Amino acid sequence: MSLEHQMQLTRLLHSSTRLLDDQNHDGFLQLFTSEGEYSITCLTPELAEKMIWMKATRSEIDERLKAMNEHEWQIAHVEQTRILSVDTIDIGKNTSNTSSSFSLYQTDQQGRSELYVLGRYEDEWQYVSKRWYLAKREVALRTRLLKMLSPLPI
Repeated sequence: MSLEHQMQLTRLLHSSTRLLDDQNHDGFLQLFTSEGEYSITCLTPELAEKMIWMKATRSEIDERLKAMNEHEWQIAHVEQTRILSVDTIDIGKNTSNTSSSFSLYQTDQQGRSELYVLGRYEDEWQYVSKRWYLAKREVALRTRLLKMLSPLPI
């Protein structure tokens, strides 16, 4: 595939973080295939394999986001800013794998900003109808001690 596909994927990766920063959850979900999967994992020295902190389908994420106003989630009222570095893009015929490093900063209502989490987005993409869609996003965290685990996509 061409440089054009690399540029499309790069734009989509950056867009995925901006949509979350702007709390445009519908836009974020539209990046996924209808069968898309999302997970948050973390490696720990105590276990020989990854811990899974969240695993959900696109529809389960949609339900969680729609219920957001019914819960008192402190993290839902925090401004977030993600900084992304696209590390690799491996493009096949109708699939692609990307890996991106990210940092997520939070700014509270008093205007104080701090680093919330570091990690990588390990993504699988499908090319359907002349467009790339997320088939699977694994948020592989590097940070293991969080003030609170986000019930929302990271």
